Amino acid sequence: MNLHKRDYGTVVGPHPRTAQAGFDMLLTGGNAVDAAVAAAFAEGVVEPSQNGIAGYGGCVLIYRKKTQDVVAIDYNSAAPAAASEDMFTIEEAPDTPAGYRVPGRVNVHGPLSIGVPGVVAGLCLALEEYGSLPLVDVLRPAINSARYGYAPNASNCGGIAGNAERWKREFPETARVFLKDGRPPKKGEVLTNPDLARTLEAVSEGGRTAFYEGKIAETIANHIQELGGCLTVDDLKNYRAFITKPYEIQYRGYSVYTAPLGAGGLTTLQMLRLVEGLDVTSMSLTERFHLFAEAMKVCWPERLRRFGDPNFVAIDIAEELSDSFTATLSKKLKAGLESPQRGEVVYHEPMNCTSHISTADAEGNMVSLTQTHGGGFGSMVTVPDTGLLFGHGVGRFDPRPGLANSVGPGKRPLHNMGPCLATRDGMPFSTYGIPGGRTIPNNQLNISVSLIDLQVSAQAALGAPRFHSDGAEPIQIESRAGEETLTGLRELGHEITASGGIGGPGHAIRLSNDGTCHDGGTDPRGEGKVIGR
Repeated sequence: MNLHKRDYGTVVGPHPRTAQAGFDMLLTGGNAVDAAVAAAFAEGVVEPSQNGIAGYGGCVLIYRKKTQDVVAIDYNSAAPAAASEDMFTIEEAPDTPAGYRVPGRVNVHGPLSIGVPGVVAGLCLALEEYGSLPLVDVLRPAINSARYGYAPNASNCGGIAGNAERWKREFPETARVFLKDGRPPKKGEVLTNPDLARTLEAVSEGGRTAFYEGKIAETIANHIQELGGCLTVDDLKNYRAFITKPYEIQYRGYSVYTAPLGAGGLTTLQMLRLVEGLDVTSMSLTERFHLFAEAMKVCWPERLRRFGDPNFVAIDIAEELSDSFTATLSKKLKAGLESPQRGEVVYHEPMNCTSHISTADAEGNMVSLTQTHGGGFGSMVTVPDTGLLFGHGVGRFDPRPGLANSVGPGKRPLHNMGPCLATRDGMPFSTYGIPGGRTIPNNQLNISVSLIDLQVSAQAALGAPRFHSDGAEPIQIESRAGEETLTGLRELGHEITASGGIGGPGHAIRLSNDGTCHDGGTDPRGEGKVIGR
C-alpha cells in the first residue's frame, strides 16, 4: 500500500465527470466539502439511473481535522402530508418472494411513489455550513454537463435501453429526455438535458429556496398531482435537511462513524460489534464468510422488524450498540456458527441503484457521501420544463400498514445507504462507501474489516470478494472468492448461490495521520475514477 503526498487532495467517484467536478474545486482552493458537493451535483446529472438532483435523498459524513470531530447531514426523503399507511392496495401473493404484491407496483413507479426530494436541500446545507466556495462555482460542472452533454457509462446505457419501451408507453417525458430520436444512446454518444441546466442555474442563483419554493416547486407539484400523486407545494416548502450526530462505535482502537437512521449503517455497526470478539485476521476466507453469514442472519431481522424513522419509532441507539445487547446478539451468533440454520427474510426488497463519493483534502478533512434515486431511475417520472427525474422516496417504505417502516405523513423511510468514516485517536484514517441496496450494510462490514483488521489498501478492500445475506439462506457469494471457499461454506452447512458481482461500485480513501498523504481506490466492478494531486 502506497500513501501519496497530496498538495490538493483526492476525489473518488463512480463517473469520470463526477470525480473531475470535485477535484476542480480542490484545485481552486476549496475543501473536501466543496469537492463532495460539486461531485454530488455532477453525479446527479451524469448517472441518472443511480441518482439525480430530484433523487429522493442521501446522507453525508464530514470529518473536520481542525476540531477532530464528525458531523452528519441527513437529507432523506419525507412522505407527503397526504400520504398514509393504507394508501396502497396489498394483495396476497404466496408465489412471490415477498408473499404479497402491490398491483401495478404503484408504490415503486409513478406519481404515488414520489416523496419530497432531499438532494438539493442536503447538498446546499453541507456547502453553506462547511464549504468555502460559492454555490455558483460549485454547481458549474453539473450545469456544463447538463447543457453541453455527457456520455453515459455502460450501466446507465444499459438501464436506459432496458426501460426505453416502457418509458415510451408510460413515461413520455422521461423518454424524451433520455432517448435520442426515440432510441437508447449508443456507447460514447452524448446526452444533454438543457431543461435541467436551467433548473441548476436557478439553484446556483437562489439556493435551496429556488428549488423548494416559487416557480420550480409549483411546476413540480402541479405535474405530479396531475398524474395522480399527492406531493404539494407545501410539502416542498416545509422540507428540511438537517445536521445531526453520526452513530459511532469503537472497533479495535478505531472510531467508526456512520449516518443515522433511516440509513443502513446501524446494521453495519452492530455486525462489527459482533465480529470484534473474534480474531478475524487469523481466519481463512471461508471462516470469515461463515462468521459474516451468521452475523448477517442475526442482525437483518432486527433491522427489518424494528427500525424506522426515529421520530416515529421508539428506538434507543445507545442500547442498540451497547455491550448488553451485543451480548444478546452474540448468543444467537454462537448458535448459528455451531449449527447454521436457514434464517428468514422479514421483508423482501429487490431494488438497488445508488452512488457513493469520497473526498479528502490536503488538510486531512474527509467526506463520505451517498445519495440515490432508490431503484434504477427512481419513480421514472420526469417533470416537463425542469429536466428533473424524481426518485421514489415513498417506495422505500414497507407498503403494508402497522409496521415500523410503514408509510406515514411526513415520515422518512428506512433505507440502505450507509457511508462510513473511520479515525484513530482523533486523526483521519479512511472514508468509504458503496451502492447496492441491501448489500450496502453487508459490504460496508466487509470493507471495514478489510481496511481495519486486514490493513489492506483502499483498492484491495474494494476489490475483495463479497458476500450477502439479508437474513436467510441461500447466501450470495461472488465467484471470485474461489471454488475452495464456496465448497468450504457448503461443507459448513450453508446453501450458497454464486454471483458474478454483489453491490458496487464502491469508493474509498485511506489517509495518513496528518492527512497529507492519501491512498484512493475505485471499485473494479464499475467505471469510476480516482483523481488526486
